Amino acid sequence: MDADWLPLSAPSIVGNNHVRNVAGDYHDNSTTNVKNIHISDSGRNEMGPLLEHVAHGALHDSAERGPDAPKCHPETRIAVQKDIISWIRHGEEEDTPKRILWLSGPAGSGKTAIAGTIADECYKQGLLAATFFFSAFAGSANRRWKRPLIPTLLYGLLQHGSIVGFKDEVLAVIQRDPMVFEKHLDQQLDALILKPLRNTAGLSNHQDWPSVIIVDGLDECQGDGESDARSGRDAQVSGSNAQKEILSALSRASADPAFPFRIIIASRPEQVIRHFFSTFPDFTLNIFLDDKYDPDADIRLFLEAMFSDIRRRYNLPWNWVSQEVVDRLVREASGQFIYAATVIRFLDNPRLGPPQQLLIQLLEWRSLDDSKPFAPLDALYNRILRTSPDPMLSVKWLAFINDHGNIDEMRLHVKYILESYPGQTEYVLGSLTSLIGITDAQGEPNFHFYHKSLLDFLGDERRSSDLYVSQESLTQFVRELYRQVLGRKLRFDDSADPSTNPPTQNFLHKFCTFLGGHLDPRYRQYTLADVQWWLDNLDPFNRDYRDVPVMYVTIHKECKWYRCLPGCCLWRKYILRYCREHGWRLPSTKEMLQDRYKKFRFSPASGARDFPLRRTP
Repeated sequence: MDADWLPLSAPSIVGNNHVRNVAGDYHDNSTTNVKNIHISDSGRNEMGPLLEHVAHGALHDSAERGPDAPKCHPETRIAVQKDIISWIRHGEEEDTPKRILWLSGPAGSGKTAIAGTIADECYKQGLLAATFFFSAFAGSANRRWKRPLIPTLLYGLLQHGSIVGFKDEVLAVIQRDPMVFEKHLDQQLDALILKPLRNTAGLSNHQDWPSVIIVDGLDECQGDGESDARSGRDAQVSGSNAQKEILSALSRASADPAFPFRIIIASRPEQVIRHFFSTFPDFTLNIFLDDKYDPDADIRLFLEAMFSDIRRRYNLPWNWVSQEVVDRLVREASGQFIYAATVIRFLDNPRLGPPQQLLIQLLEWRSLDDSKPFAPLDALYNRILRTSPDPMLSVKWLAFINDHGNIDEMRLHVKYILESYPGQTEYVLGSLTSLIGITDAQGEPNFHFYHKSLLDFLGDERRSSDLYVSQESLTQFVRELYRQVLGRKLRFDDSADPSTNPPTQNFLHKFCTFLGGHLDPRYRQYTLADVQWWLDNLDPFNRDYRDVPVMYVTIHKECKWYRCLPGCCLWRKYILRYCREHGWRLPSTKEMLQDRYKKFRFSPASGARDFPLRRTP
């Protein structure tokens, strides 16, 4: 079932002994990558350049976030909501008004649920100016980049006719400088928001304007754009730099007299964000979701409401859950709404059995080390994952889905890459639907993790123990998946299984583009037919410019200077044959020798005109 309290956040270690580190939760039943903003033809012509840069799914009421986006369960989190609404309405009346509110707290404490609820309430009251809900693992990829932030906030501001003259000023700026969206955030902020506000300052009464901008999940911003998609330390640095740039831009805006809006920023207390706000204690109001706001009472209220709902739907006796059990679950949650929400979803999984039986099973699961900050949640995740008929395979599938979750044709990737036979998704993941959604309302494959804390658990060997999958193991697993698909030689005009739909040509183009990163150069069984199939199914717009040179470089990365690996030898041999037959400029003998010691590098961003292997005009 769908829990109403499902906050989006992820674990972080806070250097405060009295702070419990807990994990959050997330649920989104909506279809991703939906861009259904309805605008008249004239409005679309005017707004077209802006809409191309807007992260549509980051809006608080977007179809991508859906009606089941994280919200506070009724009658919960009342105190913190009142504090925030009071600040929005009356903060200017204080002796030292603070223009930015930082909503933070331990992972799982409900930051996104609160932000979503506040956004809805402010929208109803006419107070909401604009929103941006970052997400590093759910929804469209541009919700994790800083690039669409200013355009998306700007789109929200343009919806308010009360800001007289603002839209005309903004559209004039875009018409004069269509490249304005490619500039730094500060420059975008100046050109698209601050200067237009200054130019229209006297045309309307600020009292009639909306008053608050909400930016949620700042800690999930990962960098500048898709070219910034990195791993490990590089990704962390890229994300931290982007977060600092966003904070700098927003704080500068809030200090500008022409900018009357208050800003709410919700995030985990990551080091770079903590440091920024500690630098400006007199300028920002910090709300930390600790015991002051009595999370245990809210969790109890949530559990009791959900148990009553299950009782009615399954026709269970009124006392099917005792008060002692509720007390125990509240204690074990330790302020973690994710724990309570996961418990409810587990009990409401018909695949696993009736709720009474599942409750007995749940109460028998005990953590081996209650001293660990995530012990109850880890024990719950561990036990649920082991209900899969193949727990290790399910963990690898989850890792693959997480890494490939932003591919446009995700359904086909699951169908043609993960599945080796029809129905395997249900077999592997069917018992894990309290952790991950696997279908949409129409029963089609549509994967969404309920919370990032599951991925944190799986990514930490100390927490997941024997369920941990190393990067090396995952790499080999994914290579094998791609090798199997390549071996099947899929074609978009037929299908090996008549009961399934054949892959689309677009899927095959994408598969062939990604194939280079997942080939195993040590594999000896590749054939000329493999290379020919790959060439035949490349996107014709990228084949000559990017895909062939990228494959030529990628397949050679693991080779030694004195010897190429078997897979590299074959792929390079037939790539060069193809290029020779089609009139490409081939690497010279000298260049090939240099490549042994200092491998070729290819960057589409820097152009292919100087690359040794290129299509000649």
